[in-house]
Amino acid sequence: MTTQTANTNLVEKETIQTSWLQRLGLFILFLLCEAVIFIFGSHYFDVYPTNKNLTFNLAISAVFLVVSLWFKFDKRWNKYWQLAFAFFIASLATPLSAVSGSWVRTVLNWFAVTADTSKGLAIDKICEMLIKTLPILVLVKLSGADMGSIFLKRGNLKLGLGIGALVFFFLGTATFMFAVQRFTSVDTLVAAVIWGLIFSFVNSFMEELWLRGIFLKRFAPMIGINGAVWVTSLIFAFMHSFAFYFDPFALTFFTVNTLALGLGCGYLMMKSDNLWGAVVIHAASDFFLFVAVLANA
Repeated sequence: MTTQTANTNLVEKETIQTSWLQRLGLFILFLLCEAVIFIFGSHYFDVYPTNKNLTFNLAISAVFLVVSLWFKFDKRWNKYWQLAFAFFIASLATPLSAVSGSWVRTVLNWFAVTADTSKGLAIDKICEMLIKTLPILVLVKLSGADMGSIFLKRGNLKLGLGIGALVFFFLGTATFMFAVQRFTSVDTLVAAVIWGLIFSFVNSFMEELWLRGIFLKRFAPMIGINGAVWVTSLIFAFMHSFAFYFDPFALTFFTVNTLALGLGCGYLMMKSDNLWGAVVIHAASDFFLFVAVLANA
């Protein structure tokens, strides 16, 4: 039995029988819950009154924690507690990052590391990744779930990394074709490439785990694989629709672009039953943008 067959059978075995109307309702519910965390609770942009609001972040984390504990100790709802707990885990990442972010930047400033350079951007992203992902790993483990439930496993490594490597080769060469000629010196180009690679893989691992990895296997039994991939992809796209480094006209195309990226990463993650191929694809996209944005700057 192949890895994919085993994974598919597992999802089918755990699938909760629901009507299309119930699935639609759950789809909307999951979409709203994720929007509360990643859109209205975001600290990346300042569009809604709840953005960059630590009180709001802590409040929604508390609500998801209470709900998950209620589900855990209620026999009728016990089978859903891991799902509710996943929302709590995701919601906790933002306030943790917000509280510690100023401390991290202060420490980095002591070493003359600022976000004005490619090196500073990469190091800042490493710190953010550690602050957000380490609690996820600890809380998943404490919940009794294994790392495979969030796609941190071997799975079909050949499929995932094979497709990921092809995409990275395509976008990597495209990066050099269109962006590198705009750099004024070899030194800035080399720095952008080296630190861009570090930034890209660190960010892609963080976002794939945080935005997709902890949800897909918990959504799929109730709304199916397609529903799970679409919920996470829509949130991923909308979250990136406020990117500050594009003008408003280009943002429309960037949103569609990130939706396609999310769908590709989501389906590959479910197909390969691991995170690694999606991380490489996501990193390829980030690397292209990282070098292009620095070139334009």
